[in-house]
Amino acid sequence: MAGFLRFALPLIAFLSIFPLYTRYKAAAAPIPPGVHLASLELSHLKDPAEIATVMEAAMSQPIAVYYDQTRLVLRPQDVDFAVDTAAMLAEAQQYLDGPDFVDIALRNLAGLPQQRRDIPARYSYDPQKLATWLWQVGEELNHPPQPGRVLPPQWNWRTEGGMQEAGDEKTAEADVLPPYATLPSTFVGSAQRSWQWTSGTVGQTLLIDESAQPILDALSSMDARTAHLALQETPPPPLTMAELGSELDAYTSNFPGFAAIYVQDLTTGEEATVDVDVAFSGMSTMKIAIASEAYRQMAGFENEAVGQWIDFALGESNNAAANRLLQWLGDGDIYTGGRRVTEMMRTLGFMNSYIQTGYDDKSIISKIPTEANSRTDWNTNPDTHLQSTPADLGRLLAEIYRCQAGEGLLIETFSGEITPEECGTILFYVSHDEFTEMIWGGLPRPAQSWIIHKHGFVNEAHSDLALIWGPSGPYVLAVYLWRAGWMDWPTSNRTMKAISRIAWNFFAYRSMNEGIEAPPPLTLSPPPNYVPVNTYSSRAALSGQSETGAQ
Repeated sequence: MAGFLRFALPLIAFLSIFPLYTRYKAAAAPIPPGVHLASLELSHLKDPAEIATVMEAAMSQPIAVYYDQTRLVLRPQDVDFAVDTAAMLAEAQQYLDGPDFVDIALRNLAGLPQQRRDIPARYSYDPQKLATWLWQVGEELNHPPQPGRVLPPQWNWRTEGGMQEAGDEKTAEADVLPPYATLPSTFVGSAQRSWQWTSGTVGQTLLIDESAQPILDALSSMDARTAHLALQETPPPPLTMAELGSELDAYTSNFPGFAAIYVQDLTTGEEATVDVDVAFSGMSTMKIAIASEAYRQMAGFENEAVGQWIDFALGESNNAAANRLLQWLGDGDIYTGGRRVTEMMRTLGFMNSYIQTGYDDKSIISKIPTEANSRTDWNTNPDTHLQSTPADLGRLLAEIYRCQAGEGLLIETFSGEITPEECGTILFYVSHDEFTEMIWGGLPRPAQSWIIHKHGFVNEAHSDLALIWGPSGPYVLAVYLWRAGWMDWPTSNRTMKAISRIAWNFFAYRSMNEGIEAPPPLTLSPPPNYVPVNTYSSRAALSGQSETGAQ
C-alpha cells in the first residue's frame, strides 16, 4: 500500500498541474519569457508576422562605420542584409520543452525574474556586395605613410593697444613671416612655435577580410550599431634631406622673385636643393673660390701679403682686395687670374662658375655660355664678368671643409698643391665675415652659434654661403635670392633667416629622434705669421685662441 501511494501521489499531483502547464506552454509560444531574439525581448508578441515586422524595422537602420576617425554610413540594403526572423523563432522553440521550460514556468508561477536566454541574430547578406563596399572605402581612404614636414610659426599679436599673449619663444616678426606677408604698422607679436618639424603620419590600409565581421556584428545588433574597420598601419619613414628640400621649396614658393637654396649634411654628404643650378652674379660669395685658388698657387708657402688680401676680401668684403688677388693669380694680369680661378673650378667639376674681369668692372663683355646661364626657365640677369651657382659654391665650401680634414675632392684633385692646413686657413679667414644677419641671424642662439659665412650683394640679388656646426654636426647652407629691379633688404633678410631656422630645426629634429650627437666643433687657427688687419670676435675663430663657442 505504501509503495502504491509513493507512485500515485506524484502522478495525481502531475495530472492536477498538467492542464495549467499545457495552458502556460501555449500562452508562452512562440517566444517564452526571458528569451531574447537578437537582444530584443519580444515575448509579449504572439503573431510571427508582427515579430518579423518589428525585427526588420529594428535592423533596417544604417550603421556607423569608422575608418580610423573617419565616419562612414552603411545601409543594410547596400549589402542585401536581411534578418531571418523565422530561423530565430524556430530556435526559440527549444525553450518550450524540457527543463528550460520547467524553469521558465516555475519562475513565472513563483513571480521570480526570468533567466535571460539569448538567440543570436540570424541573417543573410551578399558577401560580394560587402567586399565591394569595403574595397571602395579602401580605395578612397587608404594612404601611404607620409614623411615629416615643418610647421610655420604660430603667432599671438595685437594692434592699436590690444592685449598681447606671451609665447614660448619671442622672435621678431620680420625673422619668420613669409616674405610676401604684410602687417599693420602697429603689429606687435610673439612666436609660440618657430618652424617646428613633425614626425610624419602613419600609413593605413584597410583589411577587407578582417573588416567584414565587425560590420556584420553591427548590422545584426540592436544597440551596438557601430563598426571599426581593421586597418594595417605603416610607420612614417625617417626624415630625409628630400623632405628638407621639399619644405624649403614650399616656403619660397610665394617669394616675390626667385630663390635658390643648397644644403649639404657634411656628416653624410646628403644634399637638399631648391633650383641650385641657376646662374647668379658671383657677388662676394665668389671670393671663396678666389681664396681657394690663391692657396693652391701658394703651394704651402704662406705669403703674408696675399693672406692680408684674402683677409680683407673675405672679412671686409673688399672688392679691391679681391681684384688684387686676381692680379696676383694672373702674374699681374686680372684677366689671367680670373681664367685660372675658372680653370680650378672646372677641374673640380664646377662647370657653371667663371671669372673674366673681376669686381666692379662696368665694361661690356659677353658671357661665357654655361648650362646654368643658358636656361630658359629662370634668368637672374647674372653679371657677365663673374658668375656661379648655389650648387657650385655650396659644394666648394663643403670640399674646403673636407680638405681641412685631409680628405675630399680638393685633396684628390690637387694633391700636393693644397694642404689641409691651408684649407683650415681659408675657413679661418671666412670666419672674419661677422655680419650677423641673414643665415646667421636665423639661428636660434646667434651669439652662441658656431658659424662661418660669406655674404654678398648686387642690386638684384643677395647671397649668403655658410658653414654651420649644427645639432647633429656640420652642414653647409647657401641661399641666393633674386628680384627683378631691386632685391630689398627686409624681404631678403627675413627670408634668409626663416630658411636658416628651418634647416637648423631639421637637423635638431634628426639629432633628437635618431640619437645623433654632434662632435666638438672645429677650432680654426690663424696661419703662421698671421698679421691681423682688423679686430675679429668670431665664435668659430678667436685669433690665436682656442675658444670655439660651444653651442
